[in-house]
Amino acid sequence: MNPLLIYTIKASFCLASFYLFYILFLDRDTLYSRNRIFLLLSLAVSHLLPFIVIPLKQAGEIQFAGIDLSGIMLNTRAEPSETGSTIHSSINTGSVLNAIYLTGVIILSLTLVFEMLKLLFLIIRKKEKDDRIIRLAGNRITGFTAFGYIFIDESADSGEEEIIRHEQKHLESGHFYDILLMELIRIFQWFNPFVYLYNRSLRAVHEFEADEKCLSAGASPASYQGLILDQVFRTKVFSSANRFSHPTLIKKRMIMMTKKRSGKLASLKILMVVPVVIFLILIISTCSKQSFDSFSGSVTSTAPQQAEQAAALSAVRAPVIEGDAYVVVEQMPMFPGGDIALLRYIAENTSYPEEAKAQNIEGRVIIRFMVLEDGTVSALSVIRGVDPVLDSEALRVVSTVPKFEPGKQNGVAVPVWYMVPITFALPDKSGSDRQAPPALQPSQAGAVMEVSVPGSEEPFVVVEEMPLFPGGDAAILQYLADNLRYPAAARENKITGRVIVRFCVNATGQVDRVSVLKGVNPELDAEAVRLVSTLPAFRPGRQNGRAVPVWYMAPVNFGTEETKTGSPE
Repeated sequence: MNPLLIYTIKASFCLASFYLFYILFLDRDTLYSRNRIFLLLSLAVSHLLPFIVIPLKQAGEIQFAGIDLSGIMLNTRAEPSETGSTIHSSINTGSVLNAIYLTGVIILSLTLVFEMLKLLFLIIRKKEKDDRIIRLAGNRITGFTAFGYIFIDESADSGEEEIIRHEQKHLESGHFYDILLMELIRIFQWFNPFVYLYNRSLRAVHEFEADEKCLSAGASPASYQGLILDQVFRTKVFSSANRFSHPTLIKKRMIMMTKKRSGKLASLKILMVVPVVIFLILIISTCSKQSFDSFSGSVTSTAPQQAEQAAALSAVRAPVIEGDAYVVVEQMPMFPGGDIALLRYIAENTSYPEEAKAQNIEGRVIIRFMVLEDGTVSALSVIRGVDPVLDSEALRVVSTVPKFEPGKQNGVAVPVWYMVPITFALPDKSGSDRQAPPALQPSQAGAVMEVSVPGSEEPFVVVEEMPLFPGGDAAILQYLADNLRYPAAARENKITGRVIVRFCVNATGQVDRVSVLKGVNPELDAEAVRLVSTLPAFRPGRQNGRAVPVWYMAPVNFGTEETKTGSPE
């Protein structure tokens, strides 16, 4: 998804949340200056919050680990052409949505520019020396302010003095510039209904504030209300300006004029917005976390050759964006010398902190970083930490990594996320160490690898010689497609989704430690575990010539009844 569109959606969600807070807690108060400040500040904050992302740590295993058999779609009836047509349709839909959005932006931008130019033209043509009042003929206007001037109908036969006094209050308060800001935001959020509600509420607060100041200056409430009613049927000329009489606000203005003033303690209500801000930051941070669900693909059992299946998998992997950078692109970033050289660099430059050794602290630190368009490493963060000492060392060594060859999408250099788990482990009781891998092969995910600091006994993520299923990964996918049994109850209830299963290929090549990292439904989860548990033996992975356990991960997609997968149970 386009980063601008993601940002716009997040900002829209913030606007909606703040507006609901305003309606529930502030709208009925007579503290108009406070309400105006809240509306303006919430507009600004709503467009700043999407940039604030707090790294969130998750308990348990990091899901993005090991070989990722991306997007296994167990669909025994799909034709090869279906995948391509689906992707083509998705691309076309995205292009159409972008075109519609940009068309709205352009139309509203031109409309605003036209109105502003028309106002400026009127000011130049009609203004008189040392006079901030511009009288217009034949416009049937009630009065409005713009660019520091008051516009009224020169044929106004009654109440002109009171109208000018009312508009003068708008002028002194700078309400026109509030409306101008609102119009600019509306250009980019034109599809968001809450922007129009914001616009209506802000204009209402302006009128309430001007009314209050006029009445405080000595105007008679009865005559003032009569003047408003007298002017209600006049029409406005400019949408980007305040005016004396808004037909849709008449009733509420009358009520607010006579309503009992809110006490000073009502101002403390504004403090209740703090939990809302915290909630929004947490939601945005959660939505920005990387997940292996971003990866997708499709496998069918009708391909005649396993090599063709593997090629199809590679061909359909679409670019995936998270936040301000990609997760998957056509050409992934490349460290000088390849992933092997990167792993060797980190292994050779990581020092086990003495303090951690003395306290027997060990574990795996997950570091995520961004490879920018110029190949430099940026935005380092600890996705999963162990101890501040080990976390700091992991951050230090990754921050020293030399420049990459940047990733590219459609031939253009783009920022791409990388993630490196670094395992710190002390020698076991027998005194033997597990050596850091001097030469490792990259994982299929392209941006996920592991460096082990000597001593860890847990399964590897990447080793010198990765485990190999007889016939390769395409044969794994074929096996899963042929042996899936879609649970009858799930099929009848049209329960679909992707079950993420992680398993370990142990030192003998057998599959064990099968677990569900992300489930969909108990029946589908159980079937995915059963299916993966039946996988035949692999050729085990090897490190330093010795067979070692290695993690694998398989997302298994259960399709709809229309795309029948396997045979029912």
